[in-house]
Amino acid sequence: MSSPGTGRTVDVVVVGGGAVGENAADYAVRAGLSALIVESELLGGECSYWACMPSKALLRTGHAVMAVRRLPGTTADFDPQAVLERRDRFTGNWNDEGQVEWARGADIAVLRGSGRLAGERTVEVETGLGRTVTVTARRAVVVCTGSVPVQQPCRARPGPHLDLTRRASRS
Repeated sequence: MSSPGTGRTVDVVVVGGGAVGENAADYAVRAGLSALIVESELLGGECSYWACMPSKALLRTGHAVMAVRRLPGTTADFDPQAVLERRDRFTGNWNDEGQVEWARGADIAVLRGSGRLAGERTVEVETGLGRTVTVTARRAVVVCTGSVPVQQPCRARPGPHLDLTRRASRS
């Protein structure tokens, strides 16, 4: 339950700060509305930190090396450590301060925590340390909670499942 003084009201509350949530909040602000994103992890979501961006950063080197090797008279090699460092730069070293800075610059408020619908246009956000903030939307609540990392059994070896996005792209 919220403590007195822990409520906020904005025009649009967006639950989930991945690419879709960021765009929803940005569209709201560009239309003259106030917006707040509720995010429990890194602002930018799964794609920016564990899936799309780091995997593409890793794959690009292999594609470039193979393209060069197909040309007669050429050779190509790569430094695995440099490839991993490039991936880390793409993810901001798994630090979302750049995304938070973008949101602030776009007049989008960010509230860290886990949100849940608590009524019509009402979201309760567990911010940690037992604190709950109630956020009320004057116009709409947009739910953009995105994907859940897929875990597949690995038939090749017994033991834990493979997490095909988070562990694979960050290992």
